[in-house]
Amino acid sequence: MKRNTYCKFLLLVVFTLSVAFGCKEEIVNNPDYAAQMKSISFLTENYPPFNYEFEGEIYGVSTDILQGLFVEMNISAADISLELNDWETVYQQTLNEPNTMLYSVVRIPERENLFKWVGPIAPQKDVIIALGSQQISINDAAELATHTIGVIAGYSNIDQLIDLGVPQPNLIIVNGLDELYTGLVNGSYDCIAYSEISHGLVVTAMGYNQADFEFVYTIQVSQLYFAFNLSTSDEFINFIQHTLDDFKMNKTEDGSSVYEKILNKYQVIAHVEDNITEQMVIDLVNTTSSHLSEDASSTLFKINAGEAPYIDAANPSLYAFVYDTDVTMVAHATNPLLVGVNFKGKTDAAGKPFRDEIISGALSHGTGWEDYIYTKPDQSGLYYKTTYYRLVTGNDGKQYVVCAGRYK
Repeated sequence: MKRNTYCKFLLLVVFTLSVAFGCKEEIVNNPDYAAQMKSISFLTENYPPFNYEFEGEIYGVSTDILQGLFVEMNISAADISLELNDWETVYQQTLNEPNTMLYSVVRIPERENLFKWVGPIAPQKDVIIALGSQQISINDAAELATHTIGVIAGYSNIDQLIDLGVPQPNLIIVNGLDELYTGLVNGSYDCIAYSEISHGLVVTAMGYNQADFEFVYTIQVSQLYFAFNLSTSDEFINFIQHTLDDFKMNKTEDGSSVYEKILNKYQVIAHVEDNITEQMVIDLVNTTSSHLSEDASSTLFKINAGEAPYIDAANPSLYAFVYDTDVTMVAHATNPLLVGVNFKGKTDAAGKPFRDEIISGALSHGTGWEDYIYTKPDQSGLYYKTTYYRLVTGNDGKQYVVCAGRYK
């Protein structure tokens, strides 16, 4: 291995889950899938914090998620081959060799038909980075096109920059991270294109001062995936996708999923603008509260069925969920796996018992807001979220705490 520098009310829910888990159990117990998983060479590059080598071992967000899938499939990590090399080598190897998978890969139109995809794994933001001493300011794509930009061979940001109108001669292609940053520091080009979240780890490892660099332009926020060679069977891809979906959705005993814990471990927590205003959140909570006071049984059924208006069809991040005053989830518009679970004392991935605090706040003063970190239903990743809550008495005489939130 070459070293380099880096997942309707109770009956509906029970029926749906029994079918889903029945299918999964049948597939997990099929030795052909386990054998196929063990036959794959899993290829990666140094791209911290998603995948990177340290003291001969491969770590990172995507590596930990992949190993989580091995656990879900009852496969020992000792039976799996992880290989690290430069990007262009592992990319071409996955394109051309059966039984290979590459991670982490940005899924863009130019690559869509080149691989079979499983994901998303996590979000990442490509940015333009310059030296602060150069005092470079880039306000739009037209200004971006006037600069020379260092890029790593084969990276998706090359296509993104060309789509933004950057002339190809302005893109200076290098072979790896050392060369990319050395060229920037030495003045071989004005700026570089790289991942925002990876930048700090890289410059620290290379001995540079983070304060000497600036983010001067955002190219694009995209999603990272596992990319399998095209010869991989569709049935196997579908199984891996379902396994990943379950891995991301299922909460552990302490209240957060292993997926969330992995993202928090590497501090891959993002801010995001989701076009949801505080007033939209308040309106949904008030509407849901009014419906519960009029017909609690029917309202809970409709929330768990994911019906409007309890989830916004145009923006699935805006959805209602309801607790009882004992911190048990009684309705959730996007994740029926949580219904019936008591979350008393359970926390987010960072250890905050936000659900207890929501119930305590509702019982103390009726309404309020609570901040925490959480996943987003329409994409991968861990995000900063704020939730508005309201205490209401249903027509069944029971007290409920109605919630909805927005990411920020």
